[in-house]
Amino acid sequence: MTNTNEKRILKGWPEPTPEQVQVMVLGTYHMDNPGLDEVNVDADDVLADRRQAELRDLVTRVSEWEPDVVAVERPYDRNESINDRYREYRSGDRAYDREETFPASHSERNELPTECRSEIVQVGFRLADHLDHDRVAAIDEYPDEPDTDPFEDRDIDSGRKTEVELPDRDAVQRESDDRLSSSTIPEYIDWINRKEERRFNHDSMFDAGIRAADGPFGSPVALAYWYERNIRMVHHLWRAMDSEDDRILLLVRAGHVRVLRHLLTEAPMFCPVSPLPYLLASG
Repeated sequence: MTNTNEKRILKGWPEPTPEQVQVMVLGTYHMDNPGLDEVNVDADDVLADRRQAELRDLVTRVSEWEPDVVAVERPYDRNESINDRYREYRSGDRAYDREETFPASHSERNELPTECRSEIVQVGFRLADHLDHDRVAAIDEYPDEPDTDPFEDRDIDSGRKTEVELPDRDAVQRESDDRLSSSTIPEYIDWINRKEERRFNHDSMFDAGIRAADGPFGSPVALAYWYERNIRMVHHLWRAMDSEDDRILLLVRAGHVRVLRHLLTEAPMFCPVSPLPYLLASG
C-alpha cells in the first residue's frame, strides 16, 4: 500500500507499517444540537455564512491527507439511504449552505430540519464530495442492551476511596460553550482533539462504571457496552474498505477518539493517525 502524501506523524501516535491501513480519527461535535451526549455543546447555526466558510476551510485542510474512504458515525444498516442522500448533495440537488428538510438516519433524531446541519452532512459529505468520492461509509452500530445488570442487585460500596481529581461536568460544559463561541470551527475541532479534552469522557465513564456509582455509565456492564459499540465500529470500518484502500478518515464525536485510538492500535490491520498536524497546518 502506498501514498505519495508526506507523512505527518504526531509524537505519541504509532507509526504505520506499509501493510497497515491508516485511520485518521477526526473528533468533532454534534453540530445540529441533538442533546445526546454527557456534555452537549451549545452549537450555533452552521448554516450561517461565517460558519460555512470555516467548514470549507476545515475540509480543505483535512483533505490534504487524501483519504480513500470517509467513514461517518451513522448506522451501518442505513448505508444505502445515507448514500442516496449524499448523492443528492453531490449532484447539486441539495446545497450544504441551505436548510434542507429530510429525516435523519439516526434512531434518536426525529426533527426534519436538523440533519442538514449535522457534522455528517457538513463535514463528512462535504469532505467526500471535495475528494470526488462516490460514496461515504456508515459504520456505527448500537448493540442490543442487556436485559439485566447483575451489579444492580449487589451490595456495593460505590463511594470514592481515593482523592482522584475529576473534571467538573458544568465547568467542562461552560468551557466548551465559551470555546466554540470564540473560535472558528477548525480551531474548535483542533481543541477537542487534544489529549486534555478527550480525557473528560473516559475519566467520567470509568469513575462511574468501576465504582458502580449512580448515574450514567454507573456499572461495569455500561462500560462493556461502550466498548462493544466502538469495537463494532472498527469491524464496520474493515467491512467498508476495499483491498486497495490505504487511508480511511473516520468522523466521530470527540468522545470516541480515545477508545478508538486504543482499538485501532490493537488491531494489526489498522494504525490510528492524529488529525492535529492537518488542523494546525497553515492554509
